[in-house]
Amino acid sequence: MSIHPKRRGPGRPRDPAKLEAIMEAAYALFLERGITATTMDAVAERASVSKMTVYANFRDKPALVSAVFHRRVKLLHVFDLAVGPDLNSSVERLVELGELVTTAAGQPERVRMVQLARECADEHPRLAAAFYNAGRGAVLKQVAGFLKVLTRRGFLSIKDPELAAEQLVSSWLGLERQSFGLAGPPSAGAIAKRVRYSVDTLVRAWSARPLSKSRC
Repeated sequence: MSIHPKRRGPGRPRDPAKLEAIMEAAYALFLERGITATTMDAVAERASVSKMTVYANFRDKPALVSAVFHRRVKLLHVFDLAVGPDLNSSVERLVELGELVTTAAGQPERVRMVQLARECADEHPRLAAAFYNAGRGAVLKQVAGFLKVLTRRGFLSIKDPELAAEQLVSSWLGLERQSFGLAGPPSAGAIAKRVRYSVDTLVRAWSARPLSKSRC
């Protein structure tokens, strides 16, 4: 599936403001109604443009869905994570990353986007994969690389960094009760407690040398 807007032949150039309005309107409607219930007519009305203008930019609804998803993917941010000079400083950096990731994942808009990605996975598997790879998949890859460096430097002795990263990130994010509408975004204190517990559990399980007493 093409991820680009409809190609145009010679003639009047596309209006960037109208294209922006269409993309924003479609995204808002997807969040409110879901992808299936959102029509091209509704997008045109919300964007205050004609239906003809929508189709002049996107040949059909799948093309619009694709463009909106890839636009959101580009906005996903992978946080910096670098190994420190020792185990304790490295642990603190991992905790900081965990708190940032968990806070971002708990935002209602991000939760809804994950739900939409799951909703369209059967019809648009490439879109769902792109969203996953740019979000959680990127975090998993980053954490696995971090754990590999810690092992290589002798701070940890993890046999399977990819599996350890998956378990760690899953423990950060919890049981995803929020995605089922059973809970709201967790508090900063609850996030800090969960992340610290998860990281300390991993370190105690795989540490080649114990944490300092101040950290135990």
